[in-house]
Amino acid sequence: MAYPTIRAKVHDQFEWTHRFAGWTSVGLVWAHLVLSAQSIASPSQPLGATLARTPSVYLVGLATLSIALPWMRLRRVPVRPEPLSKHAVRLHFDFSTPAPCTSKGVRITDKPLVEWHAFAAIPEPSGKGFSIVVSKAGDWTKRIIENPPTSIWTRGTPASGVLAVAPLFKKMVLVSTGSGIGPCLPVLMERRVPARVLWSTKNPLSTYGQGIMDTILAADPDALIWDTDEGGRPDLVKLAYQLYVESGAECVAIISNGPTTSKFVYQMESRGVPAFGPIWDS
Repeated sequence: MAYPTIRAKVHDQFEWTHRFAGWTSVGLVWAHLVLSAQSIASPSQPLGATLARTPSVYLVGLATLSIALPWMRLRRVPVRPEPLSKHAVRLHFDFSTPAPCTSKGVRITDKPLVEWHAFAAIPEPSGKGFSIVVSKAGDWTKRIIENPPTSIWTRGTPASGVLAVAPLFKKMVLVSTGSGIGPCLPVLMERRVPARVLWSTKNPLSTYGQGIMDTILAADPDALIWDTDEGGRPDLVKLAYQLYVESGAECVAIISNGPTTSKFVYQMESRGVPAFGPIWDS
């Protein structure tokens, strides 16, 4: 089920199999170690001492700890929903405050053992907490938008995303489609790295609200915001390349869906432009 084409079609089933089969495999390894140690234990060297002298125990113990650590940080946290439209909702949290321009992401769910979803953490202007933007892209996101939660599960700590590379460059072009603008907002809010913005989405103002529009335009007054309801799907490569040349940027980064990201990065690199995007391995 881990084969890319199969994994993309049955992602939820892959996630269940990966999780529960993985846990079962680790449990079987522990059982094998204990039974093997028991078979060679003796009155002079009981089971505990035998296990302590078995190097494999420490390797499996380390692997088990690495699996358990994120789940040891599992917690239910309060959330303040901010409906943006019928297609998007913004969820505000205060249990953590990611540093700006670090492209941190969090995983949330309402069913911890079934599915997890990753979103970019957008620091709050007040300096405490963060928010995420959820747009309609499947049954789970549709349910969250239609019935916004007041609390939700999260685990682990915010992890770095692709735009963590932003501080490595003097200037860049940020390209996004739909809710992909979310991961770009921390970079724009920090203003540590000058960036030109190309955002293609459906009716941006009514879908995502004035707040997000103001954040973008404050960082890039000449941002190219393409309304697909009016202009259809744009040629992202052509528009991004024009911005790259005109602005003198050092690289281009895109946050979009898998096929669009792969095609965009390939075509930009074919033109000799350093391009970055998510690798879509989870």
